[in-house]
Amino acid sequence: MHGGSSHRKSISLFVLAMMNTAVVVGLEGLPTVGSFGLSLIIYYAIFTLIFFLPVGLVAAELGVGWPHDGGVYRWIREALGERWAFVGVWCQWLQILIWYPTVLAVCAVSLAYAIDPTLRDTAIFVVGSSLAVFWTATIINFRGLHFSGWLTTLFLYLGTLLPVGLAIGLAMWWVGSGHEPAIEISWQAMVPQIDSIGAVVGIAAIFSFLSGLEVNAVHFRHVRNPQKSIPRGLLVSGLLVLAISVLGALSVAVLVPLEKIDLAAGTLQVFSFIFEPLGIGWIVKILAILALAGMVGHIMVWVIGPTESLRVAADDGLIPPTFQKTTSGGAPKNVMLLQAVIVSALCLLMLFFDLNRIFYFLTIASAQVYLVMYLLMFISVIVLRVVQPDVPRAFVIPGGKPGLWLVAGGGGLAAMAGIVIMFWPPSTTDMAMDWMWFTIPLFITFVTLVATPLLLYQFRNPDWRGRPGMPGMDETRAGWKRAD
Repeated sequence: MHGGSSHRKSISLFVLAMMNTAVVVGLEGLPTVGSFGLSLIIYYAIFTLIFFLPVGLVAAELGVGWPHDGGVYRWIREALGERWAFVGVWCQWLQILIWYPTVLAVCAVSLAYAIDPTLRDTAIFVVGSSLAVFWTATIINFRGLHFSGWLTTLFLYLGTLLPVGLAIGLAMWWVGSGHEPAIEISWQAMVPQIDSIGAVVGIAAIFSFLSGLEVNAVHFRHVRNPQKSIPRGLLVSGLLVLAISVLGALSVAVLVPLEKIDLAAGTLQVFSFIFEPLGIGWIVKILAILALAGMVGHIMVWVIGPTESLRVAADDGLIPPTFQKTTSGGAPKNVMLLQAVIVSALCLLMLFFDLNRIFYFLTIASAQVYLVMYLLMFISVIVLRVVQPDVPRAFVIPGGKPGLWLVAGGGGLAAMAGIVIMFWPPSTTDMAMDWMWFTIPLFITFVTLVATPLLLYQFRNPDWRGRPGMPGMDETRAGWKRAD
């Protein structure tokens, strides 16, 4: 649908819940979370209450109150000014850059299972496939060509929800038929066993797997009866995300021994474990192709990433003119090229380091940077309730000021705690790293990434403002659109 349409169909509660679920749930996080065993049920319940639902409620109020171009950038700018708005959108963009290699590794492993599963252990194949997928996605979007919303959604559902649903069914059949699960299944096993800070670090990775809900905030203003439908939609999507993520991760944990879990291939390992001994391994190849399609669809959604936010930042003169240039289709030409170069460099790390450790390090770094943006978003909703109380909001966080402080304040504290805790090196059974090779590189990475936008803002050129930057939303709709 074109942005210039004056009449847009309203979104039902069901559609809103499905959109929220699809944008959050993915295959890449299931093996990491599956390593926690049965206690992941408690972990996910806690993270849903302290982070996932607060993000949704805050994004809902900001999205309907300030439904303009720019998304997160616009919200933070209204509350905290251009400097911190630039930090927020910078962190949103960077977390996607850091996240790409992890999801590209899943793409590469899925391709390996479709051709020859042994290729997943070949670093050159994994890196080469990752680069091929990403540069192809970049070039397609660079030309302004886009998958329609329904096709991207189809890819996500066929390539994510279908394989996860099948994995859950296989795990239930395995346990129900009397086979020995790879983890202990008892009430006692559900109780979290946290004996060190290093164990908490691994759990904090869940922040990364419950992020992204704010990208749908642009659609909240089209919801029928928003004051009731938005919280109900968030509740339904929260339960769906919790169910799919928990049961999907448990299916990996039940069928694949902890010491054999591959963080990039966990879900496909489930299918291989069941179907190969039965002589029907060809089914794994089909599922691998579906999983690859799902991940490619996911990447296609995010390759342009927070482009609309960067476009608004460009209009404010916060990025150099060279990064304001766009293609005829409206895609940010040089931003996407820079993005592709950075992602390629990150993927090349897989040639020199253990893939599981690179996967984990990038997941943690991505989560930390993303939490900076969320912290600014939580602060912004509180500030805007105080300084702009008269702005019409079709939805407000329930409970008045106490409810606001409980939701946004609690979410902000959770975000800050997550950033700090994740500097500690992990010491779980499947992942133990020394502080010298984890904490120091992670701290340097975090400081560099967060300080860069502050430096860029400090030394920005006033002449950058007012130049013909990225085209407006209505101008770009005919060329490309985000399908999240």
